[in-house]
Amino acid sequence: MAIVTITRQAGSGGEDIGKGSAERLGYVYVGKERTFQELEKHGERWLDWGRNLDEHCPTLWEHYDPSFSGFVSLIEENILNYAVKDKAVIMGRGAHWLLRDIPHVLRILIIAPLEVRINRIIDHEHVNGETATRLVEFSDHERSCYIHAVYRRNWVDPGDYDVMFDTGRLSYEEVIKMVLDEIPERDKQATHEAKERLQRLALAAKVKAEIATDFRFFVPTLEVVHDGSMIVVRGIVHSIKEHKMVENIARAVAAPTEIKCELHYRAK
Repeated sequence: MAIVTITRQAGSGGEDIGKGSAERLGYVYVGKERTFQELEKHGERWLDWGRNLDEHCPTLWEHYDPSFSGFVSLIEENILNYAVKDKAVIMGRGAHWLLRDIPHVLRILIIAPLEVRINRIIDHEHVNGETATRLVEFSDHERSCYIHAVYRRNWVDPGDYDVMFDTGRLSYEEVIKMVLDEIPERDKQATHEAKERLQRLALAAKVKAEIATDFRFFVPTLEVVHDGSMIVVRGIVHSIKEHKMVENIARAVAAPTEIKCELHYRAK
């Protein structure tokens, strides 16, 4: 079945549209609450970090910190796990980019004029215009910076989406109806090959998350991919001991899929 990802500007109504679409379709809605529930399964500290790092613009220090790298890897694993289960509406957090090569994914961008978004925040949050403007600008900046820092993408580039809706012109109900109208065609593209490709992405993400959240070592250049036949782990490590630990984790998580380690040692 189809999968829906939604990227939204603050005050554009993306969350209402996502929840409404999920309810009509009988899909699970993967937003902040469910994301935090999944993080908590990995330990209280990941939930605490999630509250601070979720769709957050990382500082230079955070960008190279193990907790941020681990957090991102857990978010990616979560997105791909729900995608494998299908029948999901996944909100933000780079899902549109992670799932860009999966044909049965409908990638949606929700926008609206700034004035419209500010007025909605005023009504919804019961704040004045100055505060609403700051909230919209801050939220947009954080989400934009997060996507650029993690994926090097412009989060509102129309080329990264299948369809874009402007809720300054369209009502939420109209958008939901158009989303539902797109689903049957996406369902047809959920072929066996497409689902296998998605499962390979999910396995690679699981391996990466296990490595990235093991604080006995830190691989800042970590890359894990599935090349169609095996899991390939790339990155720079400091010692033979670290190499072995990374290899052992990858082998245990990926089994019975073969792994190939293309790890290099940091020059001294």
